[in-house]
Amino acid sequence: MMRSDLASAESDRRLSREAAAQLREIAHELRNPLNALTAIAEIFRDQRFGPLPGERYPEYADLAHGAALRMLQLCDRLLLEDPAARSVATSPVGRVLADIVGLFGPMAEERGVSLVLDLPDTLPEIQVEAEALTSAVNNLVVNAIKFTPRGGRVTVAARTEPSENVAVLVISDTGVGMDPEEVARAMAPGWAGAVSTLGVHGDTGSGMGLAVVRRQVEALGGSLELRSARGKGTCAIIRLPLPGGG
Repeated sequence: MMRSDLASAESDRRLSREAAAQLREIAHELRNPLNALTAIAEIFRDQRFGPLPGERYPEYADLAHGAALRMLQLCDRLLLEDPAARSVATSPVGRVLADIVGLFGPMAEERGVSLVLDLPDTLPEIQVEAEALTSAVNNLVVNAIKFTPRGGRVTVAARTEPSENVAVLVISDTGVGMDPEEVARAMAPGWAGAVSTLGVHGDTGSGMGLAVVRRQVEALGGSLELRSARGKGTCAIIRLPLPGGG
């Protein structure tokens, strides 16, 4: 029995090393196009070849530049650090959510969808692991925009539940929604629920987004709940433990 356990552990370590090597290769291949995108966005942001024909183009270029830089930083971390070591950099949850709404505002606007940030003035400065939470909420916001028709609304909200000692983040939309079978499939463990998707604006997806979000939220010690009804929209609820919780 012990020999079997040792063999299993060694197999897991080998798979982990192989996965880490593949991640490094992917990160290396991504760096060149990301460097190019960053440089192009910087040129547009700074209007180096003359004024852009619209006041908002520099703002959008700045958002694109920031997003490309964040991707480059992630690639550098995968190349230079232990890929198994998660980032511990933290930020206030309100700032993380505000940055996400700012980043995807142009995407929502182009599709005729209102993207709204709803944070109470009393929200405390809850520190969260910024990279993991950003990735999780990014996926939820993009999904919400993809499946909300023109004229609809996506809301990103946060509050605390002191009685449960949790922070509650809610990403809701007035989109097409899902029936119970689709919700169950989307929330299935692992990659079982991954089915290619097509949003109402023609955006395609791998269907892996919710599986990724669930893993990221659970890695933060939290939980993900999905509520949806066909024709009535979807509500994704993240519950994260507050610091000092027992």
